[in-house]
Amino acid sequence: MAHLSENNVRLGIERLEITSPDALLQAKQHRTGVWLFSLPREPSAPLLVDLGRWAYALKAFADGAQENTIICILTTPPSAAVLCSLLQHCLQYQLWVSVKLARPVRAPGKLSNNHAALLIFTKYKGSLKHTKTRIGYTYCPHCDHTTKDYGGKKHTYHSYGTVMSDVWRDITCDALEPPLEVIDRLRDLFGLPPYRVLYHVAVKAGTTSMPILSATGKFPRGVAQATSRLDDGHMLMRGDCLEVLQTIPGESLDFCFADPPYNLKKKYDNWDDTLEIKEYFKWCDAWLTELSRVLKPGRTLAVLNIPLWAVRHFTHLSTLMTYQNWIVWEGLSLPVRMIMPANYAIVCFSKGEPRNLPGLNLPASPTNDTRDLLSIKESYCIRASCVNQRQLLGADDRILIGDLWWDIHRLKHNSRRVDHPCQLPPTLMRRLIALFTQPGESVLDPFNGVGTTTLAAEELARAFVGIELSEHYHGIAIRRHDELRRGLDPFRKQKQTPKSKNSPVARLKKQRYLVPKKTLQLEVKRIAKQVGRLPTREEVDLLGKYPISYYDDYFISWGEVCAAARTTGMTETRHSTHTVRSDNQLSLF
Repeated sequence: MAHLSENNVRLGIERLEITSPDALLQAKQHRTGVWLFSLPREPSAPLLVDLGRWAYALKAFADGAQENTIICILTTPPSAAVLCSLLQHCLQYQLWVSVKLARPVRAPGKLSNNHAALLIFTKYKGSLKHTKTRIGYTYCPHCDHTTKDYGGKKHTYHSYGTVMSDVWRDITCDALEPPLEVIDRLRDLFGLPPYRVLYHVAVKAGTTSMPILSATGKFPRGVAQATSRLDDGHMLMRGDCLEVLQTIPGESLDFCFADPPYNLKKKYDNWDDTLEIKEYFKWCDAWLTELSRVLKPGRTLAVLNIPLWAVRHFTHLSTLMTYQNWIVWEGLSLPVRMIMPANYAIVCFSKGEPRNLPGLNLPASPTNDTRDLLSIKESYCIRASCVNQRQLLGADDRILIGDLWWDIHRLKHNSRRVDHPCQLPPTLMRRLIALFTQPGESVLDPFNGVGTTTLAAEELARAFVGIELSEHYHGIAIRRHDELRRGLDPFRKQKQTPKSKNSPVARLKKQRYLVPKKTLQLEVKRIAKQVGRLPTREEVDLLGKYPISYYDDYFISWGEVCAAARTTGMTETRHSTHTVRSDNQLSLF
């Protein structure tokens, strides 16, 4: 088993088969339980016949269910987007989980489909109730160490594995077979009172075309624009994205990428990221419509957002363009719940029928333009020493990308960041640009920020247009492009600490540690064993070997102080791991 759930009682299983929405409407089995509806997951047939009728039947089913009912739906990403749009008004949306497909589905000139979507709704309001579930470590077949390098933090991790995220690559589901591994995981994930049974409903149906879901809005007013023309075909423009986009000729660009403010109260410069949700989506619909207008026929628009917001973008773009891909970027974020948020959607639509993707025609020897289209195979680690040794030995450790991107990591270290709270990693933008365009074509980013997209475009010999509202960020982007043209790497490590943060947690001052933080955390773990629980600050001051001021000065919170005391600790070698507890056992703290 690839997971370990704490204090769970595995649910029983009952299997049903339904062939029509009417049959679901007639179902009387509305007992409290966990319901999994597995819909067809064949990408060549992404939508069910009468998907609206299925959504209506699911709504009626939910209306008759008891308050604690959990409803899960496993299907293709476009089907999930439509169902989510229709059901989130009558059920509480909880999670969009991406599950790896056992057999990727490939088509010439297209990005292979590597994942299905698992929607989780509840009848009740509030946070999802589930067990704490960990995913077991995986090990590199070359060096026999964990595929992730945990560095000096091994004492803060569990001996079995890490807390589960909303991207499941350790298990798979088949496009046509019963999702047995998904069923097993849900039986443990929700194996707590009042649940006793998981009802698996296999839905059998045909397919049809995309339903029309309209959503439009008026353009809001903006500010005056200012243009910095770097040279022919290269422009950084300051101003409101809608006003600037309206000055760009129709059908003039080859690729548009948007990473909009998420309306999640981030501290962007000159941007109100707390707009009322209706106004926010009116504004989104307006610039999405403009991006569709400026694209050439057959070219792609890609929009990055959290899955629930991506559903809304999908709904609007479905009225204007042709669905192309739902790319999952596993970009692990801050731990804010017992299921770690890692699932980011890059929703791709083309203007009319999409062309074959330029980046998939790889040469025998990858060039700088195509190297980002190959990823390390999932089973291999990314330690520099192991990577170098594999290269010397000619190991077959690379694979062409599909639509599940797990190998691109966020910028976490301050030395790689400039003064912006939400910088994307340049490897992400190089991959998108290399995939959807060829040298000499043009790239547009209406929220260019400090220039990650346009810098990646210039590195790959693409023309670019970057639009940015903030004068501060616009100035940083101009400076970084100037550095690139003077032979400097704009993504290099730097000594200064940026002022902006992507986290509400206060940044620690730079200081010399008289005692290593690991030593202090292990001391707290010793005290925890002595008192039989997580110690208070007063107990650490009384029973500890080190001054309490070290804990106050070296850690951002008492939770970080107690990180090692909450868990077992781990090692990175396969044969030295701690004894694993059974499914029903709970860590001491």
